[in-house]
Amino acid sequence: MEVQQIIVISVIALSFLFFVKEWLPVEITALSAAAVLILTGVIQVGDFIGGFSNTAPITIGCMFVMSAALERTGVIDSLGRMLIRLARGSLYRALALIMLVPLPLSAMMNNTPIVVILLPAIIALGRQSNLPASKLLIPLSYATILGGTCSMVGTSTNLIADGIARDLGMEAFSLFSIAPLGIIYSLIGVVFIMLIGVRLLPARETVSSILTPEMTREFLVQATVPVDSPLAGRKLGDLLKETLRGMHILEVRRRGLNLTEDLKSITLRTGDRLLVRTGTRGVHHLKSDGGVRVGFDSIAGLQAMEEREAVLMEGIVGPNSNLVGKTLRQIRFRQRYGLLILAIHRQGRNITSNMENLPIEFGDTLLVEGPREGINRLLEDRDFISLTEPAEKPVHARHAPLAIAAVGGFIVGGFLGVDTALLAFLAALFVIITRCLNASEAYASINWRILLLIIGMLAVGRGMESSGTAALVASGIAHLTAPMGALAMLSALYLATSICTELVSNNAVAALFTPVAVNLAHQAEASPIPFVIAVMFGASASFATPIGYQTNTYVYGAGGYRFSDFLRVGLPLNLMLWIVATFVIPMIWKLHP
Repeated sequence: MEVQQIIVISVIALSFLFFVKEWLPVEITALSAAAVLILTGVIQVGDFIGGFSNTAPITIGCMFVMSAALERTGVIDSLGRMLIRLARGSLYRALALIMLVPLPLSAMMNNTPIVVILLPAIIALGRQSNLPASKLLIPLSYATILGGTCSMVGTSTNLIADGIARDLGMEAFSLFSIAPLGIIYSLIGVVFIMLIGVRLLPARETVSSILTPEMTREFLVQATVPVDSPLAGRKLGDLLKETLRGMHILEVRRRGLNLTEDLKSITLRTGDRLLVRTGTRGVHHLKSDGGVRVGFDSIAGLQAMEEREAVLMEGIVGPNSNLVGKTLRQIRFRQRYGLLILAIHRQGRNITSNMENLPIEFGDTLLVEGPREGINRLLEDRDFISLTEPAEKPVHARHAPLAIAAVGGFIVGGFLGVDTALLAFLAALFVIITRCLNASEAYASINWRILLLIIGMLAVGRGMESSGTAALVASGIAHLTAPMGALAMLSALYLATSICTELVSNNAVAALFTPVAVNLAHQAEASPIPFVIAVMFGASASFATPIGYQTNTYVYGAGGYRFSDFLRVGLPLNLMLWIVATFVIPMIWKLHP
């Protein structure tokens, strides 16, 4: 190997390690890899800047805007309510609708918001029909992944592979050029879940299942420390072990200000106001005098001012949330939101102890309790998704027909063969001009982390090509499979792409393997089209782990799943689709035209 090839392989290996270990955000890892290749002379600055003009990130950004328009106008929410109404009462009817409704929608928009919006609706459906959420949420994620394989814009991996293929001299793929195989994948996936997957899906508990009947009837009492109270001058931490044992203090306000220091270290003063969480037993200690509540029992030394029932909410932490990577103690969660976390669900288990020192991760499901205003403050962080609260009402509902018209025009243009990037740009511009969402909402809807990840990995892909590393890897695959012919090379490429996708970002895998696919086709003296398509589907059809695709990560915590649940259901599906791809891709796109 040449020096540049050693550098590229080393950078890719380190990047994979950082992706798996999550030592840095994925986009920072990708940009750092690109920076190393620039500094070592493997690629030029222009190669990196060229990523910003590639059609892939531009098209993906426009698709984020279109997805946001459908979300903000209530189109997806309406489909969710229809789904609940039609699916109630039957597991098989629910599974059929959960797969068939989101599947075509995810072919035309980013599938992550589809899952995020439908999650609360499907969990509510499960509760109403006495069905475990774990029987329903993996099928939801799989359906959106399968739908994404039906068009070039259904998943960003398709666009990345297309963009790199164009840079390597191939003709652009049209919007629905991969639809024949995507439809076959979708049919196989739906039949598999309905006949086999339903028996493999577990009946797992979710974080809310740990609630006892007493916990479901909690109350919030606002109380004050009156004059001559025995609590004045004492530390709250000591009182919680003695006089106030069994009560949970959510906040302490003094002269109208919320005290931000550690609650246990606060020394109470006369006039301090406390927000106390207590069960029905604590509320029964309250006395009534002429219809006015006057306090707890005489030992407590508190005077109650207002009583209201606490709000329980189950929610999932999104990938860009401010909570990710920090402990509850570091972000002063209780002081910041006035909420109490009752449990954290992670990797199939409920965590109820030492939660203050546990760093929050993407996909964690939190069971929180507190006043309505605290819940609202938490939900202002759009990457904390409520699983129990009703979905936010769309703010532009009357523009829903315009958003649907934009998608319709996008589809018609695709059938007519109009360039996909141009279609996405015009559709995104249309939904902004027609006020389906305003400019600020459009900018906020774009996941810049994904775009930066793509730009960084496009630069790494260029480094693989210019240094000859892609040809080197292709030679290795060809050496192992050449005696069996081009079909075996195609099959090996798909399998390698699929395995890597289950471990790291599918976008990164698409960027790395597309140059390999083109070089492998050249060495096999075959058409590069089926090889690039093998990368598209291998990097998109990720079912065997909860980390290979973002929608899997979302349902991981919400459904109370374990890692092994995805292996049990997804691995057979992965293997089945690998075999299908091996034989069907050459039937649709000839290896030797």
